[in-house]
Amino acid sequence: MAGHMALEPSSSAALSTKTENLKRLPEGNNLILREVRLEDSAQIIAWRNDPVLGKFMTREKLTLNQQEEFFRNYRARADDYYFIAQFKRSKKPAGTIAITNLDFAAERGEVARLIVDTGARLFLAEIFDLLFTFAFEQLGLSTVRAKVQSKNRSSKNFHIRLGFQIEEIAPNAWWNGDDVITFRMSREDYPRLKQAWSVLLLDARED
Repeated sequence: MAGHMALEPSSSAALSTKTENLKRLPEGNNLILREVRLEDSAQIIAWRNDPVLGKFMTREKLTLNQQEEFFRNYRARADDYYFIAQFKRSKKPAGTIAITNLDFAAERGEVARLIVDTGARLFLAEIFDLLFTFAFEQLGLSTVRAKVQSKNRSSKNFHIRLGFQIEEIAPNAWWNGDDVITFRMSREDYPRLKQAWSVLLLDARED
């Protein structure tokens, strides 16, 4: 089964489905999701290489060529949706987020490539909410997981605040020897939890 699923993403039918799904992306109070583009590469590496924003992302600086190559490879994968969160009014990019390692048979996927501009931190809940809407309603997933480095306290606390459940803790599993926490959000829990943190979905607060 695992081998079969590995072949699935590159099939033309699966890529066609991905194209259709990307035509109907959710909008929030302040933000929209749009698929990442090649011309976003310079902005992405600026975020990734920022000493604060990219602290928990990679061990070394990312180059423009590396990001452009990653983008080209991404376009051929049907188990990976990579987004820019963008302000509706100004069109400025607020950050990136992805849903990856999609297993449609098991109805699950994983949050990845989350990075939020310093000026957009107030909108982090909205970015997650847009991703949940897409994952649960558009893709029909039942579970979304997120892996967080234990030392990344702000990210860890934010996942807990949104109501993610801790599924497991893998000791020393990060490249730097830190523990990795796997969080889980279910489609059943999401509507109830959203009621609890809907106050975080600010209404048109963009500067």
